[in-house]
Amino acid sequence: MGGTDTDPDREFAASTTLHGIGRLVESSRAYFKLAWLAILLTCLGVCIWQVTLRFQAYFKYEANTQISTKYVSHLEFPAVTICNFNRYRQSAITPNESACLKSLISMNDYDHQGFFSSYSEDVNPWDFLDYYQQQSDVGNVDCSEFSFTDFTKRTGFILDEDTLLDCDWRGRKGSCSAADFTHSFTSFGNCWTFNSGKNGADIVTESLPGSGNGLRVLIDIQQSEYTETLDGNCEAGLKVVIHDQGTPPAVDSAGMAIQPGVHAYIATRALKYVNLEPPWGECDSSKTLENQQAYTMEGCMSECRARLVFKHCNCRLVRHPGKTVECTVAQTKDCGMKILAQIQSGEINECDCPVPCKYTRFATSLSTASVASQVIANQIWLATLFDTVELGSDSDATVTASPIYGTVGSSSSSLYSAKSSSYSSSDADDDPSNDTDPYDPEYINKNWIVLDVFYSEINFQKYEQSIAITPSGLISDIGGQLGLFLGASFITIAEILAYLGQRFGRGVQKTVAKGRRIRPSMLTVDKARKKGVDIAWMV
Repeated sequence: MGGTDTDPDREFAASTTLHGIGRLVESSRAYFKLAWLAILLTCLGVCIWQVTLRFQAYFKYEANTQISTKYVSHLEFPAVTICNFNRYRQSAITPNESACLKSLISMNDYDHQGFFSSYSEDVNPWDFLDYYQQQSDVGNVDCSEFSFTDFTKRTGFILDEDTLLDCDWRGRKGSCSAADFTHSFTSFGNCWTFNSGKNGADIVTESLPGSGNGLRVLIDIQQSEYTETLDGNCEAGLKVVIHDQGTPPAVDSAGMAIQPGVHAYIATRALKYVNLEPPWGECDSSKTLENQQAYTMEGCMSECRARLVFKHCNCRLVRHPGKTVECTVAQTKDCGMKILAQIQSGEINECDCPVPCKYTRFATSLSTASVASQVIANQIWLATLFDTVELGSDSDATVTASPIYGTVGSSSSSLYSAKSSSYSSSDADDDPSNDTDPYDPEYINKNWIVLDVFYSEINFQKYEQSIAITPSGLISDIGGQLGLFLGASFITIAEILAYLGQRFGRGVQKTVAKGRRIRPSMLTVDKARKKGVDIAWMV
């Protein structure tokens, strides 16, 4: 009986693929058995420890980021948004609007990060607003019915033939115009976007890198039209944002400041991101925006702030997206700005804006060069005044000049002489000494900016999140640990289960057999009782 009971054990030990068991059973000496037992238990413990670590790592749901460079034949050109540091044009403001302007500027500037940060903590920022509100009421001017939207559209930065002096696409002179730019509201008021893709417009593509193979514009910022700002900032120039179509221009956080009098070269490169959803990542593919084509964190925060302002004030600030009723000056001061302050301080924290699952950013590199030397200023003046200019007896050459990049073969003094000789009393408004003369070098230095936006390379970098430990990877890791420490595999697990099942079956059989041996004796006793036989006498 004993030998029969041990047959399954010996059979398992001799045939299993679990290394060490056979050695343990077959060893004839006790110290060999102890050695193999120690080795087997040590390897089993280390294996369990490693497998536990792999499970813990898996349930951390970590992700890896793979960075790769993709080479393509062409790329969609990014959207280019241009804003002027001047929010409102002086000449377009009426006397009544001028009285309200300080309040308007203070309310529009407030949403900037760090506003009032330069003032003492003892200063109440609302005192500034009260002061400017009082100033706006001087002369019994009522600003309560003032429309921010209408005012900004009418008096803000306008991109037209007076400000957009030249526009070239891919080196073709005059191949674009103000009609190729779309309007958008930002914290800088009116901004204008090239290649926005809005209203079904085609998105242009680029197949060549380098300066001249993109967008080139000449813009007059018109410093004479600049109005004051509440915080005392005196910047003059443009804010330029390179961004993806369908995403709002993050002028405050991503805008590049371009000073007047320079040729700004903006080299850009596309960066594409692919993020994972929970539990491995934080993006949410179900998130959408009401007023933007593509989901972005900036757009989400903007719409969230708009909803919170509308929830508490029953109106919408002019810079916020949406079609709800616009806040009046009083609503903006008494409610809207205070809600924004509470959002920024964290008192109101109801915005859930995860990262997008897929989005494109543009890395930029900015370099500048002077655009307004005396020679170039004279060339521009001559080219604007004449189609061709004859320089006089000292030169029989006829010169044709481009409005921006025309070249001539004479000295600056010869050109300036030609300019002066063609100047008459009827050109009093064009006197070179006049600060508003658009052909004067000083005016150019203060007002003209050339922007050159292009791809540095026709490729893009891709940042893609991937699951650090996949389910199949976890299974492979477990199999590797079993094989390394125990020489086992998943077939070994099946062998162990089969062995345990066999042992369980034999145990059940023994229990049943033992029950059958006891049952006949009990039947004999029962029969004796029925016949009235004395059981004790029978025994």
